[in-house]
Amino acid sequence: MNPRVLTPAAEVPWAVGTPFRMRPGLSRLAVAGEAALAPPLFVRDAQAGAYADHKRAVLRAQTRRAPVGEADPAVLAAIAQAYASQTGVVLAPDADALAEGLQEDFVILHDEPGDGFRARFLSVCFPSNWNPAEKLGLDFTAIHAPVADNALLQAGARGIVDMAFRQAPMLRHVWLLTPSGDLAQHPETRRARWEDALAAADAPEATGRLIDQVFFRVERQTTLPLPALRRGVFFIRVMVARLVDVLAVAPGRAAELADALASMSEAVVAYRGMSAVRERLCAELRLS
Repeated sequence: MNPRVLTPAAEVPWAVGTPFRMRPGLSRLAVAGEAALAPPLFVRDAQAGAYADHKRAVLRAQTRRAPVGEADPAVLAAIAQAYASQTGVVLAPDADALAEGLQEDFVILHDEPGDGFRARFLSVCFPSNWNPAEKLGLDFTAIHAPVADNALLQAGARGIVDMAFRQAPMLRHVWLLTPSGDLAQHPETRRARWEDALAAADAPEATGRLIDQVFFRVERQTTLPLPALRRGVFFIRVMVARLVDVLAVAPGRAAELADALASMSEAVVAYRGMSAVRERLCAELRLS
């Protein structure tokens, strides 16, 4: 099976801002009766079947990686109910059915007295170069500890968690540039690396442009508070498209992305594994 399922470029959220900062960037999601005023919790599109096939393959081949932990039946039922209410698609309220049926991955967090929210179940088939097993049992601060330039996230941790998991459904986007178009990017899985993209760009038959080898990856992150259950759910919908296609959707995107990359701190560039390619990417984007 081809590990790529590319989202049409026009449907990929353009979440690039300048200057680049690691920040919460939360906005409110739709609740009952407000569907026209705010974005939805879930995004279900024509690729749902392909996502299900890829998730099924991951669950079959990587049983130690997904899922991780114990899922509450009441929370699974709440997820299934929310999904049916919004999309009209009825899924069985069990972990396997939801893992395959949702295009989103999801994490169940427990609101533990005196300890805050901790990740107790992770159904993550498509991680962006992180290991879900390492997050089991951690709170928000510990989960984000490895993230470069995380001061804004950590300083606002208590308020972010309270708002997103106790008060109202929330939305944020995280964008990445990656040499791999695969949905599943577990750190232990061999896939295209930046050195591979450089070699492909400089091959005799290639265009000579690194940006032609790059993919634009977005995590659409949403939350579902379940205060009556003392639980919260964190959803991650991964979308991937070829960078050149995403840039072509609207004028000015190449320059905006170049400015964002140039404004990244060295720590963020290193964290994202782009130290060897940032300068070249910026130069090519300014010429495109």
